[in-house]
Amino acid sequence: MKFDAVDLFKKRFGSYMEEVSRYMRYMLNDHLLFVLIIGVGAFVYSYSGWVKTLTPAFPAVALMVILLTAAIAVTTINTLLKRPDAVYLIVQEKAMDQYFKKANATSFWMQIYIFILVLAACMPMYAAVTGFSFSRFFPLLIVMLLIKLWNVYFQWETMKLENTDTTWLFVRIIVSAALIYLVLAFNLIWSIPVVLGILLASYLWMKRKTVGLTIKWEYLIDKEEARMNRFYRLANLFTDVPHLKGTVRRRAYLDFLYHPIPYAKEKTFAYLWSRTFVRTNEFMGLYARLTVIAFLLLVFVQGFYLNIIFSLLFIYLTGFQFIPMLRHFDGQVMLKLYPIDDHFRRRSFIHFLRILLVAQALLFGIVGIAQNGSIGGVIILAVNLAFVAVFTFMYVPYRVKKIYQ
Repeated sequence: MKFDAVDLFKKRFGSYMEEVSRYMRYMLNDHLLFVLIIGVGAFVYSYSGWVKTLTPAFPAVALMVILLTAAIAVTTINTLLKRPDAVYLIVQEKAMDQYFKKANATSFWMQIYIFILVLAACMPMYAAVTGFSFSRFFPLLIVMLLIKLWNVYFQWETMKLENTDTTWLFVRIIVSAALIYLVLAFNLIWSIPVVLGILLASYLWMKRKTVGLTIKWEYLIDKEEARMNRFYRLANLFTDVPHLKGTVRRRAYLDFLYHPIPYAKEKTFAYLWSRTFVRTNEFMGLYARLTVIAFLLLVFVQGFYLNIIFSLLFIYLTGFQFIPMLRHFDGQVMLKLYPIDDHFRRRSFIHFLRILLVAQALLFGIVGIAQNGSIGGVIILAVNLAFVAVFTFMYVPYRVKKIYQ
């Protein structure tokens, strides 16, 4: 039977999309969509007002270069390879060329929406500062598509070379940023031909450099597993992912956080949740990311009501995404040997979550005081704390009860 690499990719891509769709149903639930709609609406309203205040001195082009370079140069190749492929498919490496061509094309089309959204969002700022019209959007979009395609090609070809994780990534970032700056800051009549010439010349150079080289199967499989593991960690915040490969760090420097917990039987789970939060990258990373993003938004987005909206939005997102942590140890048989009523487990979890949200509420309240004065800041803080109380005393117990029904 003849080996069909294209058919193999189609089957794997179909299975991959089916798995992603299954988890996305849990991730994009009604609660999160409602919050995202409110958040996007608030951001658009704030952004439109901010654009009207811009002057020609604002570094709009430099900011767009940074954002677009990050969206374009950060490229992953969805090879969909599995660990046994290093044994069973390595003998079909010549025939796998078609498989990898499909993988590169699919990776390109699946990632273009990111920089399209960034470019569309930046156009009002770009037009307001530079004086260029919105008619530039489509020529810029075409050039960005070509630069993205170039990045996908270089990412794939450099996987056959040495120093694939550092040297060539740095080269792609520098070249992409320079080309994006050319088309944003100068006349398109001459900047586009220059960009096309550089892309073509570098493509031909890389093609000659990698001719005859074979792919690194183990490296590609490691990268694919790492990519999928990132998705599983994200999905695990909303639902249980049985085959998730989590990472744990000791973080002895944070041991002082456990000292206030009394040495008592009913505090066993309080210690467990605190220890899990500090040592598990998924939960600590999630909390840190949401807190930092919210802090930056509150610092740069001015307005009393917007501060309240963003504060409540991120407190809700944090609390909602931490609820699945309650079932983090459901697969641990040893946990069932604890001579402790399950009531203490649930109560300790709710109390632990309340502490995390109160810490966020206090931080956001401090930012509110700095931006809106004592009275306005205290009102923001009071609203935040009231929301935490309602969320942890009413909503979370209801969700916890529903989980174990």
